[in-house]
Amino acid sequence: MRSEAITQLHEIRELLASIQEPSSIRRAAELEGAAEKIASCAADLVDVEVPRDLQLRLALAVRALRDAQKAARAHRRNPLTRPLSHARFALNTGKAGGWIHGTLQILDPENTPPSPYDADEANTG
Repeated sequence: MRSEAITQLHEIRELLASIQEPSSIRRAAELEGAAEKIASCAADLVDVEVPRDLQLRLALAVRALRDAQKAARAHRRNPLTRPLSHARFALNTGKAGGWIHGTLQILDPENTPPSPYDADEANTG
């Protein structure tokens, strides 16, 4: 079960990595079911002790995905707030991706590529 959960988290991380631009809000339908998959993975990984905050990380990823979906719905409903909806969608998909990526770097480091932000920190440090 643990390996299946990690595989699903990798798939969701890859999906979120492909949705990096604010204009990707048009692809919001691809996120359907992702929050439920993360919650299912959290249940499968309930016995994991490292990281200690695994359940919190996954809960925050679920919350961020739900907020991204809320921004996408607002984008369709209200043309006046579309620029703000784009930004909220990008912010929340980025947050969800970050929580999942950080978790995978701990749970499955050999199969998780480095974060693009790690390279930025190395160049500025």
